[in-house]
Amino acid sequence: MNSRSIIRSLISNPVRKILAIIFAFGLWSFVALDENYAYRKDIKITYTNLADSFMIVDSVPTINVSFIGRGGSLLSTWAAPPKARCDLADREIGTNTIPTSEFLIPTGFPDLKWTFNAPSIAVTIDKRITKIIGVNVPFKGALKQGYSISEVVVLDTVSVTGPRNILLDQKEVLTETLDVKNKRSSFLVKLRIAEMSELFEFSRENVQVEIKVDTTIEKLFTNIPLTLLFTPEQRVSCEKISLDTLIVQGPSNRMHGLEKKDITVKITLTKLPAGDHDLPATIALPQYIKPVNSVPKKFKITIY
Repeated sequence: MNSRSIIRSLISNPVRKILAIIFAFGLWSFVALDENYAYRKDIKITYTNLADSFMIVDSVPTINVSFIGRGGSLLSTWAAPPKARCDLADREIGTNTIPTSEFLIPTGFPDLKWTFNAPSIAVTIDKRITKIIGVNVPFKGALKQGYSISEVVVLDTVSVTGPRNILLDQKEVLTETLDVKNKRSSFLVKLRIAEMSELFEFSRENVQVEIKVDTTIEKLFTNIPLTLLFTPEQRVSCEKISLDTLIVQGPSNRMHGLEKKDITVKITLTKLPAGDHDLPATIALPQYIKPVNSVPKKFKITIY
């Protein structure tokens, strides 16, 4: 048959030919969808019946499943994947090993069978608690020269709900970073709580904060005792026993009440080997006060 004959055949009775093609495809689909097939797919896991006083700390979001059944059932499952239900009723605090044989997959197709490609999964559960927690405001930029932050007052209370073992060790939460560039007077600002663990739920998204600003002054201290921290097995000698001079800087309302007893100068030696060491001291000061200069910068220490 030449090309003209082929074109003439396609042009004549086109509707009948289209219907024939549709019928053939439908017949093939009917036969194909009635056969048994198998395929593998990752499906989501939904966790049910967990007591309100508990919460999931760690779990598996999906699991791989092999489905076996008629083509029509598998096609529907592929188009609208079901979810595997994991029942957490009567589970204990800690890590629970849950056999996948206990999972339920609601499909609506009685001919459909499945097997999980893992014998079990691990789900960690903890007690859910709520705790009022402190708020810390991080800063960037510098106040106008001659001014210092004297106090940060968070005017709203923040409570956090989360897993007990993690939340008990959480001392504070952070806000978004506050830019204080060229500020020279006290002000109020609303700050967003910074995102932390997905396991935490906050009682509020924002807090009202008052930033108190004061003029900056400096203060001089002399002969501040040096504290050496070492183990009973270590024998230690130090050339000097005090910091000769320390100049500190901070807001005037805090600096006026600052005394020598409020300052700690120490060096930790517990992890150092025997021998001669030339070490700087750690200077601990009240909040919003910082060291400007100290003499000496380092101490000569011998560990025997």
